[in-house]
Amino acid sequence: MQKITDFILKMNRSMVVGLSFIGIILIGAVLLMLPISHTNGEWMPFIDALFTATSATCVVGLIIEDTGTYFNLLGQLIIILLIQIGGVGVMTLTTMIILGMGKKLGLKERLLIQEALNQDGPAGVINLAKRMLRYTAVIELFFGTVLALYWYDTTDLGLKAIYFGYWHSISAFCNGGFDLMGNFSSLTAFAEDWVVNICVMSLITLGGLGFAVEGEILHKHNWRKFNLQTKVVILGYLILSLGGGLIIWLFEAGNMDTIGGLSESSQFMASLFQSVTCRTAGFNTVDVSLMREDTLFLMMILMFIGGAPASTAGGLKITTTAVLIMSTVAFLRGRKDVVIFHKRISEDVIFKSMGVFVLCVLWIGIAFAGLLVFNDTHKHFHLILCELFSAFGTVGLGVGITSEWNTICKMILIITMFIGRIGILTFTMSIVSKKPDKLRYPSEDMIIG
Repeated sequence: MQKITDFILKMNRSMVVGLSFIGIILIGAVLLMLPISHTNGEWMPFIDALFTATSATCVVGLIIEDTGTYFNLLGQLIIILLIQIGGVGVMTLTTMIILGMGKKLGLKERLLIQEALNQDGPAGVINLAKRMLRYTAVIELFFGTVLALYWYDTTDLGLKAIYFGYWHSISAFCNGGFDLMGNFSSLTAFAEDWVVNICVMSLITLGGLGFAVEGEILHKHNWRKFNLQTKVVILGYLILSLGGGLIIWLFEAGNMDTIGGLSESSQFMASLFQSVTCRTAGFNTVDVSLMREDTLFLMMILMFIGGAPASTAGGLKITTTAVLIMSTVAFLRGRKDVVIFHKRISEDVIFKSMGVFVLCVLWIGIAFAGLLVFNDTHKHFHLILCELFSAFGTVGLGVGITSEWNTICKMILIITMFIGRIGILTFTMSIVSKKPDKLRYPSEDMIIG
C-alpha cells in the first residue's frame, strides 16, 4: 500500500487529479450498468452508463435516460453520490478521510490538494478543504429541509417529498442538474413557484461562488476588506446573472412556447432562473429546445464563462474572463499594466488566462468538428453547438438531442465533460510535462493585426 502511495505522489499532480475522477467515473459506470440499478431490471449499455456516470461525477446534467423513471432507488442514490463526490472533489474527500484516520499530510499531499482546489499555493489548503465540507453540509441540509417541507405540504409526494428535497438540494448545490421529476421535465412544473425557484437559484449561486469567496464573505463582511478574487467573482456573478436574465426576458417575452404565456413577474423569474442556471447548474424551468436562436447563443456565452474557481461550477471561470477583458482594455488604452480594483495583475496570471482561453476554444473547435462529422442526428447547427457548450461548461442544459447521439459522439461529449470539470489546464498539464527554458533566445518583433 505504501509503495502505491509513493508511486502516486511521484506522478504529475494534474495527472493524479484526472485519474481520481476517472476512477470514480468507471466505478459509477459499472454500478449504473447493472440491472439492480434500473426499474426495468435490464442491463444498461456500457456507453450509456459511462455517459451518465461522467455527467454525474463531472456535475453536468446531460442524460441519456430519464433519472426519475429509468433508475430505481439504488440507481438514483448512486447518481447523487457521484454528484456529491464530483461537486466537492475527490481529493477533498480523500483528505478528510485521511485526517479522520488521525494521519498527517505532508507537503506532497498538500500539493495534490492545491492542484485539485485550483489554488496558487499549498498554504491553507487543509483549512479550505475542511471549510468546503462544512459549508456543503450546512447549505445542503438547510435548503434540503426547506424543499422537503414545502413539497410535502404542496404536492402529493407524501414522505417521498423528504427524499426529493434533499436529493435536489445536493444536485443543485453541486451544480449537477439531475432531477427526479420524470419525463426529462426538469423543474418546468415549477416555473411560477417562487419558493422552489428561490431555493434552487440560491443553491446554484452558493455552489458556484466558490468556497474561498464564501469564506471571505462570512468572515470579513466588508467589501473593502475582500481580496481581489472575491470582488471580481461577486461583481461578475451579479452582472452575468442579472444582465443575462434581463436579456433573456427581452428575447423570450414574445415566445409563447417558453415564457410568453406567464405573468410579467413570472417571466422575469423564469428568465433570471435560466440565466443563473447557466452558471453550470443545468436545471431549467422552461423548455430550452423551444427558445429562440439568439437566446440560445446568449446562453452559450454564459455557459462558456461558467462560475468561480474552487467551486462546484465549471466553464472558463469568471476570474479568467475578467482578466482577459481587462487585458484587452489595457491594450486598447495603451497601458502597460492590467489593473482591476486598483490592483495590478501579474504577467503570469495574464499569460495563464490567455493560455486557458486558447485551449478552451481549441478543444471546442475540435469537439464540434467531431460532432459534425460523426453525428447522424441531422439536427440544426445551433442545437449541436449548444449541446457541446453545455457539456464543456458542465451545465447540462439539454436541447432534446442527448439520447440521439451515436457511440462516437457520446465519447466526444464524455471527454468534453471530463475536461470541463477538471479544467482544461489540468487536463493539458496531465499529459504535457513542463520544461523550463534553459536558454533565452534573442527577440524579434512581428506585425500583429
